[in-house]
Amino acid sequence: MNNQKTYIRTIKLAFMCLWAGTFVACTKSDDYKKYTEKGEISYTGKLDSVKIMSGNNRVYISGLFLSDPKVTQCKIFWNNKADSVVIPVKKKYATDTLKYFIERVQEGVQNFQIYTYDAVGNKSIPVYKTGRSYGSRYQSSLFNRPIESAFTNASGATTITWQGMDRLTGVFATEVEYTSLSNVIKKIRTKIDETTTAIPDIKPGTSLRYRTLFLPDTVSIDTFSTAFQTQRVGADITATYFKNKGNPFQPAASGGRWRNIADWTVTDNIRNHGGLGGWCSDQGGCLAMEMGWDGSAQIINGKIFQTFTLPAGSYSFEITMAKNEAKDPVYIVAAAGNTLPDVANVSTSLGYTNFANNKFQFTLTQSTTVSIGFLASMTSASGNQFWIVKEVALKSL
Repeated sequence: MNNQKTYIRTIKLAFMCLWAGTFVACTKSDDYKKYTEKGEISYTGKLDSVKIMSGNNRVYISGLFLSDPKVTQCKIFWNNKADSVVIPVKKKYATDTLKYFIERVQEGVQNFQIYTYDAVGNKSIPVYKTGRSYGSRYQSSLFNRPIESAFTNASGATTITWQGMDRLTGVFATEVEYTSLSNVIKKIRTKIDETTTAIPDIKPGTSLRYRTLFLPDTVSIDTFSTAFQTQRVGADITATYFKNKGNPFQPAASGGRWRNIADWTVTDNIRNHGGLGGWCSDQGGCLAMEMGWDGSAQIINGKIFQTFTLPAGSYSFEITMAKNEAKDPVYIVAAAGNTLPDVANVSTSLGYTNFANNKFQFTLTQSTTVSIGFLASMTSASGNQFWIVKEVALKSL
């Protein structure tokens, strides 16, 4: 009896399992229908190997169309899908390329979504890519590389000396424009790791223009630059205006240690060695003053200078000192007119300094006749005094 009951329960259990399995199988086999009510989904091949390069209010996108021949267009969205562009696709090869500039992209980081489509509107799965556009904010942060000096030496060779810059700004070069000796506008590009620029043929008296170039990142397609800035080129103009500028200075005639100096105006009280003075043979020939030794008389408002006309501009007058045993102040002076002022009025000069500095600057607002040279009162109360100068230099700034 017990065996019979067990048999009946086993049959019921088997029947219930069979019924449940049939129900589940039927449910799963019908489940796909809700996904295919409108037909089977067809995807086009997505754009492959996508790269986005930054630019000036734009980006450059590249990628590969692989083996799918059905692709007829590519659509790219950005700015949270508020902006988009449609690119027609006409494949010539099994694997073809996309190269496209997307213009008017708002400055900043943008997230791009890229789809391909076939002729009936089927699209690919999306490709997500991040890119960046630069614009006015980045441009406003740029500044020109500072110039330490721009100077043409006595031989006519011009050198620009640059200061350093922060490389994190993307700076990579500076571009210089100048007018050559043949009146041709020329350009020179100097890399950021170079500290000087040599210009062999700049036209004297002209200025140069320069701007600094930047790439905001390593994949930027556009070069940014500062506005051009004008730089006046200083020049050694000594030989243009001074006669007998020194190294060595030339005497007016042959003779002994003390002689008169050629081409310079010298007041009589400096000629205190038997009517001779202003030049001595020390160190091969120097411009000089002396009093006290060998019975030489004291010098009051002694002046040694040259006179010429300079155009408007800024200038520097410099001396190379050979020896200084002066006890009273000795001045180097630039003054308007045909002579130098007396010591008491030296402050009325265009510019001046003493031997402690050896150079000074002055500015002319118009073409002016100037006298430039040396001024001193060396008195017997201070004892023996002597100084010699080896060379002078006049530079435009």
